[in-house]
Amino acid sequence: MAEIKNFVDDMGIAAFEANIKIAGIAVISDSGIIVFQTDNWDLKNEIDDILNIIKGSTSIDLNGATFSVISAASDGVIATNESGMGHVLFAPFQGGVLVSYAMAQADTSIALNFLKGYAMRLSGKI
Repeated sequence: MAEIKNFVDDMGIAAFEANIKIAGIAVISDSGIIVFQTDNWDLKNEIDDILNIIKGSTSIDLNGATFSVISAASDGVIATNESGMGHVLFAPFQGGVLVSYAMAQADTSIALNFLKGYAMRLSGKI
């Protein structure tokens, strides 16, 4: 767990330095276990919905807001809130998914590519 926390801390610093505009991060295993989540984001009641996005669902409700999938590929999913409440990005890896909340002004393509780079480092480690 400490290794994953350090990993997420390093990712958060890199995201801040690169102005990626990520505000929350979670690492969730394929079996639905929250391996880590930042303190500002509680996803314990959202696990099934998150895993369903990876399986092809087209929308997700998180913390009272609906996010619709606008881009989906095997290596990443972008879901956006139509009311301007930001984005949720999903970067699957072998063993789980890296999930992030990105602020409304984030460039989702750049942010997802950033996440995918970090997700690759998690492959096979969860």
